Amino acid sequence: MELRGYKVLKKIGHGGMATVYKGVQSSLNRPVAIKVLDRALVSHSEIHARFERESYIIAKLDHPNIIRVIDRGLTPEGQPYFVMDYIEGLDLKALIKKDSLKISQRIGIAIQLCKALSYAHENSIVHRDLKPANVLVDKSGSARMLDFGIAHFYEDEEERSAMETKAGDVMGTMAYMAPEQMQSADLVTAQSDIYSFGVVLYELLTGKLPLGRFQMPSVVNPKVPKSLDNVVDKCLAPDPAARPVSANVIKTRLLKILKGAHIAPAEKQRASETLKSAKNNFSLLDVIKDDKFGAVYLFEDKQKHELLVIKKRQSTNTGFIQSKLLSQLTHPNIVNVIGTSKNERVFIIVMEYLKGGCLQDRLIRPYPLTEFKEVALQISRAINFAHNNRILHGNLRPKNILFTEHSVAKIVDFGFDEHYGGERDNWYEVLGEERTGRIDIYAAGLVFFQMITGESGKPKAKNGELIESALFDEIPERLQAIIKKMTAANVEDRYQSFVPIIDEIEAVYIEKEEVVAPYEPVIRQPKKKSMMPVIITLIIVLGFLGTESYYLYTGKPNVVFDKISEMSDQAFDWMQGQYKGSNLWLF
Repeated sequence: MELRGYKVLKKIGHGGMATVYKGVQSSLNRPVAIKVLDRALVSHSEIHARFERESYIIAKLDHPNIIRVIDRGLTPEGQPYFVMDYIEGLDLKALIKKDSLKISQRIGIAIQLCKALSYAHENSIVHRDLKPANVLVDKSGSARMLDFGIAHFYEDEEERSAMETKAGDVMGTMAYMAPEQMQSADLVTAQSDIYSFGVVLYELLTGKLPLGRFQMPSVVNPKVPKSLDNVVDKCLAPDPAARPVSANVIKTRLLKILKGAHIAPAEKQRASETLKSAKNNFSLLDVIKDDKFGAVYLFEDKQKHELLVIKKRQSTNTGFIQSKLLSQLTHPNIVNVIGTSKNERVFIIVMEYLKGGCLQDRLIRPYPLTEFKEVALQISRAINFAHNNRILHGNLRPKNILFTEHSVAKIVDFGFDEHYGGERDNWYEVLGEERTGRIDIYAAGLVFFQMITGESGKPKAKNGELIESALFDEIPERLQAIIKKMTAANVEDRYQSFVPIIDEIEAVYIEKEEVVAPYEPVIRQPKKKSMMPVIITLIIVLGFLGTESYYLYTGKPNVVFDKISEMSDQAFDWMQGQYKGSNLWLF
């Protein structure tokens, strides 16, 4: 096989949907993994169109626990392919088989998977095929998920099943599917991934699959904390509505159970030094960030059992005054500051913990305008409140806009300076401009532009003015005018405050939008119901009646009927695993 720009070295894997090759990217002389999707897709023009549309979204995924896709395209034969970073390590399937991981390491991997799922789900991307074989773990223990959304290119379930049967991988995939996913691909949601995660977590903890009337993980493996039983049980609920509402909720629960056992000793020591006077009142759960500029830690208050974020700033006090002021104020769209302290070397800020991630992680696709309007108003109201209290943000950007579990925006890091590496490149402000409230207006305008266009990178500009994009041109003209005025290069041409911005955004009329999922479901004709449940039910009933009747009339056991009874028990276990939660249990 030949691909332009790549040298294919050898085949390193093959499954029911794709073949993986190790290769070298010629331009950078770096190793890559090339996944070529099955030949069955070559004749499907609709799938080619979907690949062009949706693979672009998949390629924009940027998270430390997701394999990065660096290129995509079609082979000369018309087969879709993805080029990914090459990772030295083992897949989770092989690690589970080796059975060499400590319980803390297993939970640590599960937490990383939750982080990856949360990031994807916040961008309305569903994995659809989560299983141990789709998780790579490197030598340092970092887990990376792969194949996000690729299963969606195989929309015909019968065709996919046929391909998987040929590969001998039916059980390996079916065992991880949620009940609704077995019914129809149209029913797949983020909650389906939560179910698959539950299966993976069970197997990670026990080495077994949760088939039939399965035992809880702590029963199968006494080393597993009993508190994990409830997590697994909720993830495997047959009803999607009964499962945890998000991967973030699961992650938080796992962090509380693990109590920092996955954190390196050196990181624990640095965190302990941050809270010398109050460390007995707090328990370290996670290290969110730790570098030469400072650190961000997740702690649990041992008395109240509340989660808190403690941010440590090294060699700078910028933001201390603003944080001190905000600790005495509250606003629904500003992160609650619980307290601050400082000395000559560091300054500490204690804040509420938000589970919804940041705006930077939600810019993979354009915001629906109705959703954009609400978030834009929340941002504007927060900054307007701060300005009214003589607090300048000065560094507003998508990563400083956080979300609650229910997607309410909250602003953080008022007054903080930012570290850009070698050269300062803060394109959320006009270089050399006086630091007044209008720099926050300019930055907010750029953030709004990014939300509308779905571009996380630097917007293109000419002579300081934004170069409009096709998506920007499609929004209401009144909204275009607001954003253009907010981002005017000349400070005098901008709004003087957020008050008129709030009024004008509220006045923008937005037609009711049809919210389309990133992987638009294909409407299929209903399929004929399988007779398998009826047949197996008859086996179970006949096995039971035959055995009992023979024994009642003769007083002796019957070998044949005993065998039938054994088969019926096996069939019963199988059915419970496949049809758990359905109306079939009425018998």
